[in-house]
Amino acid sequence: MGKTIEYQGYTIQSAPHHLADDEKWQLRIFISVEDHRGVKTREFSADVVYATKLEADIHGVAFGQHLIDGKVEGQSVMDMKTVDRRATPRLRVQFRTTFSSSTKREGTGVMLDLSSGGCRVESPVPVEPGVLLELRIYAPDVEWPLVIEAANVQWVSGQTFGLAFFRITETEQQRLGEVIEDLMEGGEERADDSV
Repeated sequence: MGKTIEYQGYTIQSAPHHLADDEKWQLRIFISVEDHRGVKTREFSADVVYATKLEADIHGVAFGQHLIDGKVEGQSVMDMKTVDRRATPRLRVQFRTTFSSSTKREGTGVMLDLSSGGCRVESPVPVEPGVLLELRIYAPDVEWPLVIEAANVQWVSGQTFGLAFFRITETEQQRLGEVIEDLMEGGEERADDSV
């Protein structure tokens, strides 16, 4: 086995594949993540060959980091991390939301439910599973929108899709927690009454 590094809670292990025919090395890596259910490992490779094992190792680690960051088209590790749904109850809401990705202009939708770990959105703008979106949530009782830096599209059904929050700042996580706490105490009705 080649180089092994820890990155964003994942373990990247480079394992270049030796191509005997032409004495080259193909980029191949294993990415592992540990959660309450144990360790999950998945193999990823790219159709790139290198003259030496060292080159394939170095590029393999970089490829793994890009993949974890959601920058490799068509490949994702987001679904490897499971969220304990019982710890994050979903609350019914009707919040306006906007979203965008590196390849898509901004779209708008209506958030149908929300938890600290994700949400469900209805929008006429098509999205695909595995895509990372930047999300802005316009809750009625906050002065400016909540910003989720990266949310991963988990599933799509018609015009509705589910998102898992992947990257969020501590400040926004705290604001999100306050909104959810307010909703659980009936704050949504109070906010509507004040409009």
